[in-house]
Parts: sequence; structure tokens; C-alpha cells
Amino acid sequence: MVSPAKKRFEQVRAAREAAAAENLEKAQQEAKAKEQERAEAPAKERSNPFSRGEGGKPRPSPARKHFDRARAKAEASQATPARPQGDAYELHKAAIIEDVRRLSDIQSIERKIEAKRELLPNYESYVQGVLEGGKGQQDDVLMTLMVWYLDVGDLKTGLDIAEYAVNHELETPDRYDRKTANLVAEEVADFVLKLQDGDESKGQVLEQLHRTVEYFADADMHDQVKAKLFKALGYLERDAGDKETALLSLKRALELNDRIGVKKDIQALEKELQNSGQ
Repeated sequence: MVSPAKKRFEQVRAAREAAAAENLEKAQQEAKAKEQERAEAPAKERSNPFSRGEGGKPRPSPARKHFDRARAKAEASQATPARPQGDAYELHKAAIIEDVRRLSDIQSIERKIEAKRELLPNYESYVQGVLEGGKGQQDDVLMTLMVWYLDVGDLKTGLDIAEYAVNHELETPDRYDRKTANLVAEEVADFVLKLQDGDESKGQVLEQLHRTVEYFADADMHDQVKAKLFKALGYLERDAGDKETALLSLKRALELNDRIGVKKDIQALEKELQNSGQ
């Protein structure tokens, strides 16, 4: 005989599951309706399915952010081999294909990066939802956004995606032609090496660079890329005043690639440490 307490528990659980299923169904129906609306619109009138403000800059509303995050999380958490992606993925895939085309028309790298910075708010809720609820299904939207976040210097978000990708063995889209660890290490190193002297963000960047090294230093990647990563680390450590650690990082970079261009930096650090009696 079922006890009254257990019966109430089962009733509450059933009600919650029914509500969750109903919410998911509503989200899926809305996504399908939007996709149908976009498909029926004349090509010249089609636009990114996110609201934009003055100058074409994205302005997702708080309600839209909450909806996108909840739907992405729900669909990612219920993914199966038979249905690896849901409507949230398809909607964002359509949007990112359009945005990639738009970016391909921009010749300037600097302007491309600025354009990505303006577009990323459209996708942040989707990223949060997938990272919270995802089961590791291949996601080309997420992997493209990982590169965009690294390009614009949001290393934390980019690395959050990278760790999720590595843990679940996600592949980068074909157009990048690089494995995740190799791509992430080079993107981070390139960003760090372009930082200007006196940049106030170097402290925060160093924290994320340490995170990159700790997570990817033992990964299988080209020695030249790993050398670049340790070179970037050595320079930031030197700028932070940690000369002994910087010397070790630069020597490691030289071991990996004797043409990495750090020999004079190593000699200078050795001289400074010798003169200071360390």
C-alpha cells in the first residue's frame, strides 16, 4: 500500500514533469513558428532573428535572454543520439550562418573583431543554457562562438566553452581546420602577445592565461603553438614582477621552438636576477 506521503510526493513530481514538458513544447512551437515566418519572408527582408538597436547593434531584451537560456538548457539537457539538437540550436545556427556571411564581407580584421563584439550579446544566453544543461552533443554554433569570444578578448567565456568542448570531445567546425586545444592555445597566445604595455587588464588576462596553460599544456598540439603559449605566459609573468617564474616559462618556450624569439629576453632576465642576487 502506498503511503500518503509518498503519494503526495509522486503527485508533486508528476506535476513538475508535466509543467516542464509543457514549457518545452511551447518553446519548441514558438521556435518553429519563427523559423516558418523567416522561411516565408522574401530573402531581402530576412534578418537576424534578434532585436537590434541603433546602428545595427544587438539589443536582446531581458525577457529574450531568459527565454533563450531556459530553452537552450532544457533542450540540451534532453538531447539524445536520435535527437542531438533542438529548435534552439537550429534557430541560432540560422542566425550565425547569416552573421558569418556578414563578417566575410568585412576585410579589416579590426572591424571583424568589433563586429563580433556587437553580435555576441545575441548568443550569450544560448551559450549559458548549453553549458548549464548540455550533455556534450556536437554543437557547431557553440564552437564558433568559442572562437569569437577568444577573438574579442573575453577569455573567460571562451575558456568555459573550451573546457566543455574538450571534456565532451567536441570538434571545431571544418572551416577552422584545427583541433580544439591547438586552436584555443594559439588564439589565447596571440591575444596576449598583442596586449599593449601598460594595459590595465593584464592582471585578469594572466589569470586566464594560467588557466589555459594548466588545462592545455599537456594536450597534443604543435610545438610551435605551445611555445607561443609559454612565451606569452613568460612575458605577462615578467610584467607582473615574477621574474624567476617568467624565466622558467621563457626557457620552456625556447625548448619547444628555438626560433620563438625569446633568447635575448632570457639573457636579460638572467642578468637582472644575477644582479639582484637571486
